[in-house]
Amino acid sequence: MAKDSMLSGMANLNPDAAKMSDGKSRVSMKDLASLLRFTNTSKFSFILLIFAAILSGGLQVVAPAFLGYTIDHMGEAGSIDLSYLGSHALILLGMYLVAALFTWVVSYYANVVAAKTALEVRRALSQKLTKLPVSFYDTHPQGDTATHFINDADAISEGMLQGLLNFFTVLVTILGTVGFMVFISWKMTLIILPMAVLMIWSATTIAKKTTKYFKSQQNLVGSISGDVEENLYGRKEIKAFGCEDKFLDEFREKNEQLNKSSVTAQFASSLPNPVTRFVDSTSYILIGALGVWIGGLTAGNITTFILYWKNFSKPINDLTNITTQIMAAFASLTRVFSILDLPEEKEDPEETSELTSSSAKAPAQAAEGRASSEAAEGGSSPAAGEHGGEVLFEHVTFGYTKEKKIFDDFSLRVEPGQKVAIIGPTGCGKTTLMNLLMRFYEPDSGRILIDGKDITEMSRYELRRRFGMVLQETWLLERSIRDNIAYGRPDATEEEIIAAAKAARAHGFIKRLPEGYDTVPGKDISLSEGQKQLLCIARVLLMDPSLLILDEATSAVDTLTEKRIVEAFDNMTKGRTGFIIAHRLSTIAGADQVIKLGMKK
Repeated sequence: MAKDSMLSGMANLNPDAAKMSDGKSRVSMKDLASLLRFTNTSKFSFILLIFAAILSGGLQVVAPAFLGYTIDHMGEAGSIDLSYLGSHALILLGMYLVAALFTWVVSYYANVVAAKTALEVRRALSQKLTKLPVSFYDTHPQGDTATHFINDADAISEGMLQGLLNFFTVLVTILGTVGFMVFISWKMTLIILPMAVLMIWSATTIAKKTTKYFKSQQNLVGSISGDVEENLYGRKEIKAFGCEDKFLDEFREKNEQLNKSSVTAQFASSLPNPVTRFVDSTSYILIGALGVWIGGLTAGNITTFILYWKNFSKPINDLTNITTQIMAAFASLTRVFSILDLPEEKEDPEETSELTSSSAKAPAQAAEGRASSEAAEGGSSPAAGEHGGEVLFEHVTFGYTKEKKIFDDFSLRVEPGQKVAIIGPTGCGKTTLMNLLMRFYEPDSGRILIDGKDITEMSRYELRRRFGMVLQETWLLERSIRDNIAYGRPDATEEEIIAAAKAARAHGFIKRLPEGYDTVPGKDISLSEGQKQLLCIARVLLMDPSLLILDEATSAVDTLTEKRIVEAFDNMTKGRTGFIIAHRLSTIAGADQVIKLGMKK
């Protein structure tokens, strides 16, 4: 990917995490049962759908028998009782009208249930994604993950819709039809039923083979989505390196693979329909030719049998017609549950330390006074360590794989209020050290303490609320600058937001923007990387954290902007413990400790 995860360990990605995205090859009954649980929010709709399907199917079973009875009793040739025929025709018409009404009810509520199922699938995915470890995002393409929310959820919804439209009606129709056929002539029923078995067998056998093609198709869609995202994000780099043709060649290759996969899937899914139609037509011939000779059927009975066969075969034909949607839904269901079944981050302890409960109050109680004092000219500096912030790594060992250890018996003590610079070559574990500190990853052995408390005894939420982080890659929402600064504290007042912006040296350029704090970055105006970084620092300042992390935040800006960012960071680190990951000496000037990683002992 062109864009690494926000906190990726650079070259030290976890290969085991890639396995987590490997989906199962088949949909299990457990998966189907879980899918049905997604419809729990629409139980009334589901029950009404079943009731309407039973009535609709029941009327479609009774109507042919009533028509056959009418034909046999409307009179002899040349002396037809028109009054009798007319009254029965009206009754028959009423049956079909009521059946049509309930068919509409089935269709409407099937759409309701399908839409709510898609909603619940997306909700379950969004909840799951918040609980997955960072290793998943480090190894899983963002475009492919987004496909689960859009393409897969829609495919499941469509398959659910088509299944609901047919399943209950088909069940009632087939059971009722077989019962009436046996009642009229068990001999003809024994002749006809093998044709139905042949039809079902041919349809299901072909349909099963299409599942793998649709799964391949969905996987390619996810891969192409990831490639497009990379292209859009790294457009400047692609042009700068003259790699447009390379991207187009790779895209063309995958696009052609998708085309072949789609054509194969569509071809395979189209086979059941003509096969079942051939069996259907053969059955009509058998009913007409053998009905009188073997079954002893009357004209009305033959009419009834033909209609019953139509009732019997039509749902099967309908099922084969929607094979494409159902098989695509099964493939998407497999992909969705490959995410939902992934292992989550370890549960937080039930009882967290007093440290975490008190730290939650800090932003709301202290931010305004803190930011205001820092923004004011000549404001007094807080005493070193007044926010706490002692950090202790005790014999920490960690590796993304068992073979490759990033840290082996690593120990470090940081006193409250100290500024620590972390340097070293790419891939040596600088960002990994911060990932461990914030529990994005867990150490293989050893422990990490903050103010004497083991971080595993704190909830992740409260632990991470103690940190303020400014990264190399700025992250701003397409919302107003005010909303971006107040992202971590949406209840912040206007005065607090402005004070934080002043302390971050961002207030001046914000006031020069066309809409000031109401300006939407990326929409109303394009901001420089340095300006984005200053907004990120203001956002952190407003949170009033006790520990700060500056991760290569000045690597992509000019010297003057770097100076402003460093000044803003120095403001933040007064009285707080700070970690600086950087390559420039000017950025780490004034550090109390310099930790060199990647150096042999």
